[in-house]
Formats: sequence, structure tokens, C-alpha cells
Amino acid sequence: MTQVSVLRRRVRNGVLLASAVMLVMLLLSACGGNPQAQQQANTNKAKLDTLITHAQNIGVPATTLQPILQQEKQISASSAPFALFNDQSVTDYYTNLAQRYSILAVQVQGLVTQSTQQLDYQASQTLQKLEAALAQRQAQNFVEAKTYSTQLTGYQNQLARAEYPKDYLKISAGAQQSIQALQLMGPAYDNLTAFQQIIKQLKASHIDTTALNNEYQQDLLQFRNASGPADYSQLMALLNVQWQSTNDFSTQAIPYVGAAKLQEFSSDIQQLKSYGMSTTSYQQKLTTDQTALNQAKTISDYLKVSAQIDRDIASLQNEMTVGYASYLLQQFHHEVTAWGNSHQYHDPVDGGVYNLDYEYDAQGIGADADSAVQYAQSTGATSDYQAAVSLIQNDLLELHAMEADYSDKTAWNQPHATDIQLMQHYNVWGANSGQVLVVSLIEQVLRYYVNGKLVRSFYIVSGQYAKPSPPGFWGIVLRESPTVFKSSEPPGSAFWYPDTNIQYALEYHYGGYFFHDAWWRANFGPGDNFPHNDSSGTTSFNDNGSHGCINMNPSDIAWLYPQIPYGAAVILY
Repeated sequence: MTQVSVLRRRVRNGVLLASAVMLVMLLLSACGGNPQAQQQANTNKAKLDTLITHAQNIGVPATTLQPILQQEKQISASSAPFALFNDQSVTDYYTNLAQRYSILAVQVQGLVTQSTQQLDYQASQTLQKLEAALAQRQAQNFVEAKTYSTQLTGYQNQLARAEYPKDYLKISAGAQQSIQALQLMGPAYDNLTAFQQIIKQLKASHIDTTALNNEYQQDLLQFRNASGPADYSQLMALLNVQWQSTNDFSTQAIPYVGAAKLQEFSSDIQQLKSYGMSTTSYQQKLTTDQTALNQAKTISDYLKVSAQIDRDIASLQNEMTVGYASYLLQQFHHEVTAWGNSHQYHDPVDGGVYNLDYEYDAQGIGADADSAVQYAQSTGATSDYQAAVSLIQNDLLELHAMEADYSDKTAWNQPHATDIQLMQHYNVWGANSGQVLVVSLIEQVLRYYVNGKLVRSFYIVSGQYAKPSPPGFWGIVLRESPTVFKSSEPPGSAFWYPDTNIQYALEYHYGGYFFHDAWWRANFGPGDNFPHNDSSGTTSFNDNGSHGCINMNPSDIAWLYPQIPYGAAVILY
């Protein structure tokens, strides 16, 4: 090969090598695009990841964040386009990537806000349900309900400080556990009572029940110390075992127990008859059971008869509860009407005549009693009838207290016997009972007690005839200072009012029943819950009682408000 050929070959190879280097550099340039756009995309992704991590840490539910995570995964899995002579498309890709990460970041922030608000509302609703369940057990005189009153106060304090979704989830979970415990409290107590009853039957049959009584006392202590649903579930399981064991042991006393059961069956039939219910079929069953018991010769015979008597008694219990609920409701309405017709307020302003116990009549809690019985009739559930009975029994208790207070000549600013009676009934009387607000509707007076001692008394204005304040045992569920009350009625309604600034408000019953300042009134006390002329100048807002709230003189509520914590007991009668 000539030197010229070698030279030409070297030149050709050099040109090819240079071309290859230039091509590689060009390709690398085409794949990169604008470095600032790529950096912005990476920055926005990092911000998005930080927001997602924060959302997860504060308790935003994983199901809520899942769509965001999937979108981010899809975006991150995409690749920049290849552009040989123009890197604009690569730049556009990273610019679009940065925008999509930014949009997802905004969505995450929105989900945090949305989850916080939703879980806040859910926690508030769960606490209202807990309050209702607690009130039911307190009305049934369960001393053990005090444990859950303390838990409710704790949850309310937590709610006031809550900030993140996980805070509200924790409150809801805890409150739900308390609700379940209160629901199990009744069945556990029924099982405990059934165990006690069979012990009494055995004792009546001259059988030594010392060991069984010891078991019962231990069970009772466990019941009183229970603080959660698991405690009641364990107790009920134990009681079932004990009851079965005791029932087996009792076969030796079946003849005596059978006779006692027949007596119980007979008494129940007579009680049912007093409620105005038909007893023909039960009388026939009683006769059949009596004959079978007389003819029984063996333990097997006695067991069969005893089991049949149990079934017959059980078949009567639901109808007993149904009959008693209807009977008690009728008695309640009769007493409200009779007492009201003989104790009336003759209004000098509008000439109207008002029954003094109107809060217990159809426009007041009388309608609630009707609804409770009607609801039980619609479900047919014995537990619903029992709840209606408990409600009406407490209504009667408060009605009787109001009637007694009407005749009480004790000064309005001194402790009244009816106050003490009701505080004892609801277990909020004594050295460690805390703050209790007692409202005498007949006197139009609020008396404030601390640990069983009267601290101060105030004249008030309660709900008018058409919008009465609800008698009952309640508790402070909300404290607001200041706030604005907004009417739930439309303009033009007799009960509409414009937005009203309130300095101090203590909600004592769900549905917007508050103790609050009423700066638009000058007069408070007896008669001001009926149509009247106000000394400050009568208007359509101060010429009658309230819409169900307890109106107070601004200076009085200003003194009272700081003294009253969440959960403080409230009694209206």
C-alpha cells in the first residue's frame, strides 16, 4: 500500500471518529432538555412527597390518599421523549411534570383539610351519641355511669384541643368504646340480677347459698369496676357459666322452686290485668302448670315442669313491659292534665290562662314520652319499651318534684328539698359531686350547687308556653364565648329572630338549648316566661318567655360562665 493510500485511510477514519463523537454529544443534548425544567419537576415531586408523608403522619386515612399515590406512581413511571434536533419537547415534558406534581400537592392539602373537618364532625356526633347513652343509664340510676361521665368529659376536653385527623379518630374510637360499654351495662346487670334471683330461690328452698353469694359479690364488684366493653363481655360470659352451674345444682330444689315460680307467674298475671291487658291465655297456662307440678314424681318430671313455667313466665314479660309502658304513659298524661287544670297562671297582659306544668304537656316532654312509646310499638322490641318506661318514670319524678316545689315556701335563694331529692336521685349530690345547675321552672330560678352546697341563686326566664325548656337531667356539652345565635326559623315565622350577639353561652341539651345572656330583657323571674311587659320597653323579643333556652341577666351569666366546666350536671324540673 502506498503512503498516499495510508494517509487517505487515516484521514477517513479520523472523520468517522469525529462524526461519531459529535453524534453522541448531540444525542446527550437532545435527551436532557432544559435543566431548570427538570430540576423544577424534581423539586415539586419532593414537595409532594413531603406533603403526603405529613398527611400520613397526622392520620389522613390511607384510602383517601390512595388515588394521589397512584397518580404520582403513574407520573413517575413516565419517561422524557427523545428529540434529536430540538429539545423543546423534553423541556415541555418536565414543565408538564412539574405542574402535575404541583396540582397533586394542592389536592393533598385539600384532602388534609377535608379529612380534618369530616373527622371533627364525626367525633362531635359520636360524643352526642355517648351523651345520650350516658343520660339513659344515669336516668336508670346506674351509679357505675359516673365512670363514663368522666370519660365523656375527657373526650370533650380532647376535642377542644384536637388538631389533626388522628386526634379526632382517637376521640371517636374511644367514645365508641364507651358507648358499647354503656350498651352492655344493661344486659350485664340483667344477667347479674338473674344470678341473684336464682340464689334467692335456692335460699328460699333451705339450701346453703354461702358460696354462691360470695361469687355474686365478686361479680358485683367486677361490674362496678368495669370501664370498657371487654369488661362487661367477660363478666357476662362468667355469669352464664355460673348461672348454668347453679341451675344444674338447683335440680334438687326444683319442687320448691317450681312452687315459687308459679307464685311469681300468678303475680305477673294479676299485674298484667291491672294494666288493662287480657290475661285469659295466661290463666289457662297457669292452671296447666299447676296440674303438671302436682303430678310430677321424678327430678326429670320436675325439670320439665320448671322449664315450662320458665317459658310461660318469659312469654308474659314482653307483654308486661308493653302494658306497663302504655299504662305509665296514660298515668303521666292524666296527672299532667289534672294538676295543670287546677294550677293555672292567669295572664294579666294577654288574658290567657296557662297550665303551670306546660313543660310536661304535649308541647313539651309529653310529646317525647309519646314518641318513645310509639317507637317501641313500631319495633316491638322489649328493650325499646323498657327505655320508654325509664323515660316516663323520670318524667314523673320531675313532675312530682315540680308539684312539691310549687307548695314549698322556702325562699328562692335557699336550698330546696326538691333540688336535693333530684340531685340524690341522679347521683350528683354530696362532697365530691362537683358543679350542678338546678333550674326550678315553677319558680323561674337557677340555683348553683358545688359539692352539695348552694353557692348562688339567679332569677331566669325559661321557654315560653309554645317553646318550653325541656325538664330532665342533662349536662353541659358546649361552652362558647362570644358567639352569634342564628335563627333556625325562616323570616316571617313567629319564632324568627335576627342574628344575635351572645357573650356567654352554655349548651345543656342537644338541639341548641343554652344558658345565655339576654341583654334585650330587663325583667327575670316568676311570670316572665308568660306574656308580659318588660320594664326596658316591650318588644316582640322580650314580651314572652324564651324559645327553650334559659335566659339570664348578663351580669349573672358573666359571673357563672367561668365556674362551669364541660360535663357539669344540669337538672331542670
